[in-house]
Amino acid sequence: MWTIYKREMNAYFRSPVAYCIIGFFMVLVGLFFWVRNLVQGSVYFSDVLSSIVTYLTFFAPLITMRLLADEKKNGTEVLLRTAPMPMSRVVVGKYLAGLTLYLVMIGITFIYPIMLTFMIDGGIPAGRNFSGYVAFILLGACYLAVSLFVSSFTENQVVAAVAGVVVLLIFYFMQSIGSTVGGNFGAVLQWLSPLKRYSDFAMGGFNLASLFYYISFTAVGVFLTVMNVERKRWN
Repeated sequence: MWTIYKREMNAYFRSPVAYCIIGFFMVLVGLFFWVRNLVQGSVYFSDVLSSIVTYLTFFAPLITMRLLADEKKNGTEVLLRTAPMPMSRVVVGKYLAGLTLYLVMIGITFIYPIMLTFMIDGGIPAGRNFSGYVAFILLGACYLAVSLFVSSFTENQVVAAVAGVVVLLIFYFMQSIGSTVGGNFGAVLQWLSPLKRYSDFAMGGFNLASLFYYISFTAVGVFLTVMNVERKRWN
C-alpha cells in the first residue's frame, strides 16, 4: 500500500498536475480572502472556506482523475490487476495519495488565518476557524472518495473528471432537491446530502453524528471503488 502511495505522490509532484491544482486553488482562496476578510471585515476564515465549498465539486475530480486512469495509459494496469497484493491496498494507497495532496492544499491556506491574527487586535476566534477547517477536510475526503469511485469506471482522465463533477454536483444539490420534492423521499435525499452536515462544523459546533456520517460515507466510497476494481480484475 505504501509503495503505491509513494509512487502516486511522486507522480503528482513530478508533473504539472499538482502544481496547477494547488495554484488555482490558492488563487481562488486568495480572492475570497480579500473579499470576505479584508473588504467585508469578517474575522472568520471559515467564511472563506464555506464560500469555496462549491468549487470542491471541481477540484476533487481533478485530483483523482489520473489515479486509476493512468494505469492503462502507462501500461501498468495489467500488472496491478495480476499482482499478488489485495486490490484494497492498491485503492487505499491511491486514495491516501489524493487525500494527501488535498491536505497539502489546505495546509498552505494556514497563512491566511495567521495574517488575520496579526491584522486584528485581540486575534481571531480560533474555535470556529478550526471547526471550519475540520468541516472542509471531512467534506473534501467524501468528495475524493466519490470521485475515485466514479473514475474507476473509465480509463480516460477527461471522462473521469467530467463524470466526477456531474456526480458531485448531484450530491451538492441533493439537499435542495430533497426540500423541493418533500415527503419521505425528499427527507432521505436531505439526510444523504454531505453538504447538509457541513454547517454543523462550519458554524463552530461539533456533531458526533455528522462526524460518523462523513467517515462512513468516505469508507463506503473507497469500498465501492475496491469492489469495482476487483470486478474488473476477475473479468
